[in-house]
Amino acid sequence: MLIRRFLPFLLAAGMLLAFTAIPKRASALTENDRTVVAFGDSITASGAWFATAEKTHGIKVVNKAVGGWNSKDGRNAFNSAMMLKPDVLFLSFGMNDSALDMAKYVPLETYCENMRYMIEKAQDSGARVILVIENPIGEEDYYTRHDRNVFEPFGGIGAFYLQYVEAAREVAKEYDLVVMDMYRIFTEDGRPLDDLLADGVHPSAKGYALYAAALTDALVRLDLGDVTGDGKVNSLDYMMIKRHVLGSFSVGAREDYADVDRNGKINVLDYLFLKRQVLGTFTINRNPA
Repeated sequence: MLIRRFLPFLLAAGMLLAFTAIPKRASALTENDRTVVAFGDSITASGAWFATAEKTHGIKVVNKAVGGWNSKDGRNAFNSAMMLKPDVLFLSFGMNDSALDMAKYVPLETYCENMRYMIEKAQDSGARVILVIENPIGEEDYYTRHDRNVFEPFGGIGAFYLQYVEAAREVAKEYDLVVMDMYRIFTEDGRPLDDLLADGVHPSAKGYALYAAALTDALVRLDLGDVTGDGKVNSLDYMMIKRHVLGSFSVGAREDYADVDRNGKINVLDYLFLKRQVLGTFTINRNPA
């Protein structure tokens, strides 16, 4: 009888202890115990987008990309990235694979096979993969270095390259990957492509700024719903959101992770979506269009 009488108080104390034991991490973006590796071609090898992200958010990225590589080169050298034992891997190929007029050209089907190989090897090693879909091509600048006639039967390099973009999107869906879709970001809202590209292929400073912003957003989406910052999504996370909505608790610096529907605010829908995710009746959309 005595235990039954005090049971509500014991449960309340337990809940209080659970919330006060939440890890005090400002953000997963600034965790120094996580190895983040980038692997790709020259768009990645320049390191421009990582430099901005490190300066702004303190994110340190180990850059293992090599200029001129295609997905075949990446596959052949993939162990060099895996030797670093990455927790998160940014994987970025496709631009050079689509160079039909050059020796670095990789047929679309082989490109997909190479990407699947690297994704599976990374996941088998415990790494979480963020697939980077590279930016669109400025055709006129591209043709100053490539043979226009080779691409004309396909409607131009833009149409030919778009096949690789769409294939990468499908591969990402197969493995339920978080995506940095730079093709979409560069072309949305009527952004002038000439301002975002330096030579028809590689981004300008403005273009790389979009990459840097997308990098930090992708890392948030990778851990979406992990309100406590403990590396997992469970009932404690949705209870924190509920208390935040009721005004009895603040998720503080973890607001981005609590905004499950990515609409810029935390409300009862975020609580409901996350609760359903934990119950297994819903899947959080980590790649909003």
